[in-house]
Amino acid sequence: MFNPPNTVLFVSAGLLGPKKRDHALARRQLYLNYGALTLATALSHSGHPARLIHGGHDDPADFLERLTREGMLPCRGPLMLSLPSFYALGWTKEFCRRFRSAYPDVHIVAGGRWVTGPDPEWLRRHVPELNEICTGLGEADIGRLAGARLVYPPAALPGFALDHRLVDGFQQYQPSIEASRGCGMGCAFCEERDVPLTRLREAADLTRMIGDVSSQYGHGEIRPYLQSSYFLPNVRWAGRMREEMSSRGLRVHWRCETRVDSIKPATIAHLAAAGLKVIDLGLETASPRQIAAMNKSVDVDRYLRSASDLLRACERHGVWVKCNVLLYAGETASTVQETQAWLDQHATAIKGVSVGPVIVFGPPRQAAPLLEDLGLRGARPVDSASAERSGVSAMHLSNEIGAGEAEALSLQLSRRYMDAGDYFDLKGFSYYPRGFTRAAFDADVAASDPSQLPFRQEQISLRH
Repeated sequence: MFNPPNTVLFVSAGLLGPKKRDHALARRQLYLNYGALTLATALSHSGHPARLIHGGHDDPADFLERLTREGMLPCRGPLMLSLPSFYALGWTKEFCRRFRSAYPDVHIVAGGRWVTGPDPEWLRRHVPELNEICTGLGEADIGRLAGARLVYPPAALPGFALDHRLVDGFQQYQPSIEASRGCGMGCAFCEERDVPLTRLREAADLTRMIGDVSSQYGHGEIRPYLQSSYFLPNVRWAGRMREEMSSRGLRVHWRCETRVDSIKPATIAHLAAAGLKVIDLGLETASPRQIAAMNKSVDVDRYLRSASDLLRACERHGVWVKCNVLLYAGETASTVQETQAWLDQHATAIKGVSVGPVIVFGPPRQAAPLLEDLGLRGARPVDSASAERSGVSAMHLSNEIGAGEAEALSLQLSRRYMDAGDYFDLKGFSYYPRGFTRAAFDADVAASDPSQLPFRQEQISLRH
């Protein structure tokens, strides 16, 4: 593959190993960096060629050699390096060290606000090869950095669909369409707790973008993720989307993420008819004490009642629910049992769960307030130096539940509600390469350590 010499090259930093457990299935997953793709699309729409390539789980040295071999390097302008999470820091350090040695005159511009924003000087200490660090969304600066004049000025949400054809190997990725930004609901552990929620994109605009993206893929099957940390449609909006999808003849199944106490059951009927198939619900916990500790809600009864109503509505309308469960500071066997009992009561409505202990992200200056709050609830970091070293602080949750026990509980809860078929359905919908088959999945299962897999292989289910 050869890129024109004026192409702006975006690289989404990869990982030296999977975020959670290292097995064949985890390394199979693809995560589209839709933030970097937004910038690449803005440039492309303004007449400036751009390309995005993901580091994935490639070795940094092999990845750099590939960029050179396929004609993407050397590049005239700066290399736009996006760090999607603190987990990418190790890969970034190795890649940049090798890149600087091979291309000493090419500037490296780092973006990815969750990593670059909290403490740029900390990042520069870890990656001294960086020439510039962008701490915000990047839309206000990308024109200057690329030496380009943008036709589309920065806005709350770009008015165009992302051009997935700019992604190297885009046919393997399920597409993303940004529906809103921010959240602002104040959950103690969330990076967007103080970021105001923007207005949801109009249903007609969102549906038009689904059609635009479908055409990029030659109108083959796609399963877009409607990106929004807090997807919050009302009944009227959902009804309009249902009408728009029908009038455009679009039969596209899609996925979204939201809280459990916001979308009304009546809204689900319209959303399901408009193509909603998978919903990621941030339940986090069903323990009243832990709901309060997380600052999820001041009305625990209403929170759990709303969650129950929403799950039942999803079950009625054939929407798969993946519940996110967070083991939090101060967790005990009793609080975990409260969550498990609630999940048992709703098992028929749950397709799967994603369970994990709270992790504190960020360098010391950013991590300190949350670490202090978690400490007051009985938690402590596994390694007090990890915030400075990596920006990722694993936690002992309490005197009763240490990090090792939290990992065991996470796997136990995941396997209680999810078998191999459920896991394949959920991951295959959004994260495995398009066209990834059950036979290929089963081969990866056979090649993996079963003790690391978050699902059971037998078909026994609480749903029956």
